[in-house]
Amino acid sequence: MHVYIADLNTICNQDDLSDKLSLNDFTRYRSFGRKIRAKQFLFSHLIADGFRDEFRYISIAHKDKFVVIAASNSPIGVDIEDISKRRDFISLAEFMGFNNVESLDDFYRLFTLYEAKYKAASNTNLKEHFYKLGDYMICIVSNDSNTTWVNRDLVPEQI
Repeated sequence: MHVYIADLNTICNQDDLSDKLSLNDFTRYRSFGRKIRAKQFLFSHLIADGFRDEFRYISIAHKDKFVVIAASNSPIGVDIEDISKRRDFISLAEFMGFNNVESLDDFYRLFTLYEAKYKAASNTNLKEHFYKLGDYMICIVSNDSNTTWVNRDLVPEQI
């Protein structure tokens, strides 16, 4: 699998990139009311377009300033969450049907796994990969055993 992580705070002016979008994607890009959401959309679609010829499956996740694009020739899913955000994880875990949640870390691990599996849309047993990037947890589900980090400046720590 190939994984690209981008820190949107380090990306050049988004207006310089928007002309590379298709007409439909450009229209959608212009429809976002929040500037960060437009930037997430723009960058994720431009990177994903670069993967489409090489990989059959692409999954995109974004949270705040980070965009994560995972690509593979087998089903793949990715999610990213800010784990510094304090939440009533007991109530959320109960609502989500998560068992054995004893900490916020447990909750985020199960939540990112849930989201990544949903995006993979596969009934096969996918391997779970968890990473930490500062205050963010990333979960990738895939049967690929090798990971290529496309952006070597942002390689998270495996947890």
